[in-house]
Amino acid sequence: MARVAKKTATRKKAAARKTAARKTVAVKKPAVPKSITNAEAKVKMQQKVLDQADKKVAGATSKLATQRKKVDAENAKLAKLRADLKAKREKARKNGTQAAKRAVEAARAKVSAASLKSKELRDQMKLVRGELAAAKKLVTRERKKLRTAERNYATKVRAQAAKDAKKEKADQKKAAAKAKVAARKAAAKVKAAERKAAAKAKKAAAKAKKAARKVKAKAKKAATPRKAKAAAPRKKAARKGPARKKKAAARKAPRKTPARKKAARRGRPPKAKAASAS
Repeated sequence: MARVAKKTATRKKAAARKTAARKTVAVKKPAVPKSITNAEAKVKMQQKVLDQADKKVAGATSKLATQRKKVDAENAKLAKLRADLKAKREKARKNGTQAAKRAVEAARAKVSAASLKSKELRDQMKLVRGELAAAKKLVTRERKKLRTAERNYATKVRAQAAKDAKKEKADQKKAAAKAKVAARKAAAKVKAAERKAAAKAKKAAAKAKKAARKVKAKAKKAATPRKAKAAAPRKKAARKGPARKKKAAARKAPRKTPARKKAARRGRPPKAKAASAS
């Protein structure tokens, strides 16, 4: 059990560490457009090519300098051999011996070999010069390409910056409109809350007023002494008997008057008859 609890605690700690690491990770910058990335890569590649061409120029320059030193050394040697040949010729002219003639021939052969070697070195130097000129042309061409690439890259960066600025301006406008709407909504909400609070306060004031009125009435009622009322017995309703019922019915019914006789039949008015009868 203890081992299982220990493993669980270790896992929890690791998960907490990962969560903290994720939270602390910096927010990534917006991705750069591919066109700008490609233009930048092209500039870097062109710079590398130009550096290589510069190295070739430097190599050809050092090679030419070495070759020039060799040619100068060979020319010096040739000049020395020619001076020796000249001296031996003068000696052979003066003496005219076979040994002096053989010495002249040997000196002439050495001069001829040295002049051939000097010519080879000069030809090699011409090749090195051609190589150097080609390297310089390459450098000029690559530098031109590099300038074009840099110009394209700068144009794309400017265009992207203008696009970003336009987008940022639109986003700011959108955010401002959103904030305005939010502020209007918040103001409406505050106003509604104020109205609600005022209504609630009004209702509470009315309730308090009513309660105060009740308390006042109760206090007034409590202050006045109560009068003792005599408890009178309730009167029972008298039952109507049969005779009373008939009498009441007779009252309600319309009276029947006897038919009066016409005065023409008896020859006297009914009033006089009534009077005589009395």
